[in-house]
Order: sequence, then structure tokens, then C-alpha cells
Amino acid sequence: MLPSPRGSGTRGERLGAARGERLGAARGERLGAARGERLGAARGGRPARARGLTAFTLVELLVTIAILAALAAILLPVFNGVRERARTTTCLSNGKQIGLAMLMYAQDYDDYWVPVGGENRNTVLDGVKSDGTPFNGWSLLLLPYTKNRDVFRCPSLPDTFEAVGYCAGKGYDGKPITNCYSYNYFLGSDDSYPFEDYYQSDEGGVRWNTPRSEDEIELPANVVALQHSSSLQPFGRDWGCVYVTIETPDFANVLRMRVVHQGGDNLTFADGHSRWFHVEDADSADLKDDKETRLYTVTARGIWMVPQYNPGKRGSDKGYAKKNKVKGKPRGP
Repeated sequence: MLPSPRGSGTRGERLGAARGERLGAARGERLGAARGERLGAARGGRPARARGLTAFTLVELLVTIAILAALAAILLPVFNGVRERARTTTCLSNGKQIGLAMLMYAQDYDDYWVPVGGENRNTVLDGVKSDGTPFNGWSLLLLPYTKNRDVFRCPSLPDTFEAVGYCAGKGYDGKPITNCYSYNYFLGSDDSYPFEDYYQSDEGGVRWNTPRSEDEIELPANVVALQHSSSLQPFGRDWGCVYVTIETPDFANVLRMRVVHQGGDNLTFADGHSRWFHVEDADSADLKDDKETRLYTVTARGIWMVPQYNPGKRGSDKGYAKKNKVKGKPRGP
């Protein structure tokens, strides 16, 4: 056998190694390119090497912020209006439920309306009424019918009492308000507040010392049974602290419409229905001490407080209509 030429094995090894390196490099490039294209397609629809990353310029950022601010300025009042309409609807529903509870109470008590049961000296903070008897405010008497304390809370009025003057320093400041509504004293009169025109009409022809029966109400759809309380702030901060709970609720014998809901007030009537009324002038609750502007009947708007009043029957106002003749522009409804 002839020997192999010198160095032939070393040369073959070098050729094989070089060829393998070229094949490996080519194969690696193809695999890398394919993988990059697949990743590019998955991430952005194009190969990774073709993608270019760009950033917002300062001008573009400022324009975007300005657009968002303009949209917020347009939409926020809309959202606030929607929220207030929802509160108005909730308050109307509260009045409807309380009105129906009053009618159910009357059915159970020989057609007589729920008595006021007011107490103008002691409150739940004292633990007992001044005469030692249990609390019997009209809203407390209606709880078995409403079965819900929350219906006596208007969502647009304060949750806690803000006390000044007489009410300050007596434990009322910051206490929860559990009843935001005021009952028509003429419907539930019971001598619980035997003062001035809460006791009898001006000429003495009508005594207000017993609750009205349903037969005594001439036009139930026009007689206001419930309105927002004026004992709440800002009007009752120095005197209304004793009239803001379910146990010792508020009452009134005059119209004191408050601008609470969308430029108006919700009223509940003696037939059980509730309705929103626009209030032309400012809140009339501050007129409580001005007898020249005490409003018992507002015939033009079909609302009044006196149960036996009927515009078609002369003298049925029993002396109350004359108090609607005010000096200057009347305020309220």
C-alpha cells in the first residue's frame, strides 16, 4: 500500500470545517430573518426591522390636553344635570311614598289624617318629650306604613345640622338630619303648637286643634300635604334644630317653597300625588316672620294649604286669602 500524500488529511479537515461554517452561517441568517418577520407580523404587521418608533411632540401633547379639557367642560355640566334630575326624581318618589302612607294611616283611623305630634321644646337628644310621653311626631307614626326611614331624607339637602344662635352649644351642631320634609299643620293640627294662626284663623272662625278628616278636604289634589322643611339651614340654623328628626319633625301652615331642585320645589298633595313646581323668585322660607307675605293660598297656581278652601265657594278661605295681598312683588311660588 502506498502512503497518503503529506498533509492531505489536514487539508480535507480544513475544507470541511470551512464548508460547515458557511452552511451554518447561511442557515442561521435565514432562520433569523424568518423569525424576525414572524415576530414583526405578530407585533405590528410588518417585520421588526421595518418598524420605526416615534414619540409625541410637545405641540401634539398640548393639543391632546386641550381637546380633553374642552370635552370635560362640555360633559361635566351634562353629568351634573343628570345627577340633579336623578335627585329630583328620588325626592318626588319620597313624597309619593309619604303621601300614600298618610292616606293608608287615614284609612286605619276613621279617615282622619295623621296628627302633627310636634314637640317644640325637647328632641331625641333629651331622650324624652318635656311632658314625659313618648315621641309621636307625624313621621314616626308613619314609619309602620313606609317601613323605611330613608324616604324622609331628600338627597339634595344637608345630612347634618349646622347650628348657630339658640341652637348652638346645645349638642345639635353636626347631628344627623333624619327628616327633611314639613307637614301641613292644617291637616294634622292637634294643639301641639297652640300659638297664633296655628291655633285658630284670624277672625276666630276656625279652630285648628284636631286633625282633618278626608271629608273636610274640598279639593285634595290642590291641598299641599308636604313640602321641604325650612327648619334646615340656612334658614333654621338658630331655631330649627328641634324640627329635623323623624321623632320631632317639622310642620307649617303656610307655603314656604324652597329652591331645591332645578330652580324649583317638589310638593306632595292630599290625594297622594307629587309634583315639581318652578319657583319664580328666591327661596321663600325666609319670609316666615313677615306676616304681610305669608302665603296660605295661591289660586293662580292651583295650590293652597287651607283644607276647606275652594275657589268656587265664596268665603271658604276663612280669612286666609287676604294675607296673599302683599306689598311689592310676592316671593315664593
